[in-house]
Amino acid sequence: MILALQELTSRFRLVKLDIAIKFDKGGTLPDFKGSMLHGWFGHALRGGGDNAYSILFGQHDAQHPKPYIICPSLDHKTKWQAGEIYHFELTLFGDAVAIVDKVLSAIKYGQKLGLGRERMPFKLITISSHTPRGKRLGVVPTLLSDWITAGINPEEQSELAIEFITPMRTKYHGQIVKAPVDDLNFWCRQVLRRLVKLSEYWVCDDTTLFKSIYEQQLPIQVSQSEKNGYFEDWQRYSLRQEEQLPFGGVKGQVSFYGFLGLAPVLMQIGEVLHIGSKTTFGLGKIETLG
Repeated sequence: MILALQELTSRFRLVKLDIAIKFDKGGTLPDFKGSMLHGWFGHALRGGGDNAYSILFGQHDAQHPKPYIICPSLDHKTKWQAGEIYHFELTLFGDAVAIVDKVLSAIKYGQKLGLGRERMPFKLITISSHTPRGKRLGVVPTLLSDWITAGINPEEQSELAIEFITPMRTKYHGQIVKAPVDDLNFWCRQVLRRLVKLSEYWVCDDTTLFKSIYEQQLPIQVSQSEKNGYFEDWQRYSLRQEEQLPFGGVKGQVSFYGFLGLAPVLMQIGEVLHIGSKTTFGLGKIETLG
């Protein structure tokens, strides 16, 4: 890996939690549960009575990214029975890892709130951590560099596929993306922007290091590309704005063949950080094949 990128990812702490709950009573939940979980988490933090809410949910300037992701399970099941188990992920980035104990307390408090409009009661079963070597019980922090396994050989052509697991909401040339974009440089810029912004506020504000990361990028020459996908249109209700807001994004896959530079490494970073907008709700989750 290029030196500047290696240095930053080696300083970038995170913890990727898997939360397992069991419903005490059946009921109905929304298709895409990211917005519901996000709202529940905010209320749970506020009810915990400490500063964790202001750290994670506080209003900052528009360029200030939130240091967490809540990602729902990938099924769109709406009808749930008593005794069924549901999983979701909660990832904390950078300095937010230091308040993981407060976050766990809030999650336990959140059992009192229930989930969804019906306030479905549930019990917390387990808290475990996703790591590059698999899932482990308890809280296991990692470094972003731990998740990078892709090799770099700028003199060889290779293939890379990017799959959009949850809706990818972003803009290309000023327009909301409605289909996978077959521009690998665009996706690399998306990851770099996300990495640098999160790092600037939550890891280390080192403009020299950030500049070096951009300067040390390798050229990309794509000889073949293929895209297959569609726009999945969702709406979410904002209590703050008291209206339905657009929440959809692209699903599907785009693949590239050629001299791919650092793209395989950057996309592995994107797998951890998510990319695009509304990432705190679980949007922008990708998986790569290469």
